[in-house]
Amino acid sequence: MSMLDGQIWFDEKLESTGRNPAMDPQRSVTRIGIGADTESRADAPALRRIVEGMRLMLSQAADMSGFESNPSSQKQILRQKAFILVMHQPSGKGGRTLSESCAALLAAQGGYLDKAVEEGALAGTEKGSATVDSLLQHLQSAIPDLMRQVDETLDMTEEAKKIMSESIEAYMAIEK
Repeated sequence: MSMLDGQIWFDEKLESTGRNPAMDPQRSVTRIGIGADTESRADAPALRRIVEGMRLMLSQAADMSGFESNPSSQKQILRQKAFILVMHQPSGKGGRTLSESCAALLAAQGGYLDKAVEEGALAGTEKGSATVDSLLQHLQSAIPDLMRQVDETLDMTEEAKKIMSESIEAYMAIEK
């Protein structure tokens, strides 16, 4: 399953600055949370509930160059790196389930990955992949019924979102 529904744009300028993947968030996430012509997992209600405001946040963070000394800007840039981390899926591993995509985005959105990103768990790195993979494995074993429910119904209630967030928070607290 592709969270971005195939809409990924790479930018040579970003690549020259060392960003890996060199994804341009302003052009890449144009369809997140927006209805497509057909009902698809990339447009599932569960995913839409999590990515509200994500396009704006990524766009604003992309424009923060030169403002890194401001604490608010630092937080926004850090959150952008966390989103890029969870959207990165190494080739050859297959796609994520809807519940895994939702959980990964929820972890980035909630700031649960901020410390890991600060410590070098970035998109395209072994540490980044291991961080996301271990979190998703934990959730599959800690809240399997909830994960299965999201995959089967393509939706996530506020209660389910709360339970998933609490499980993510508890796991990331242990991992620190």
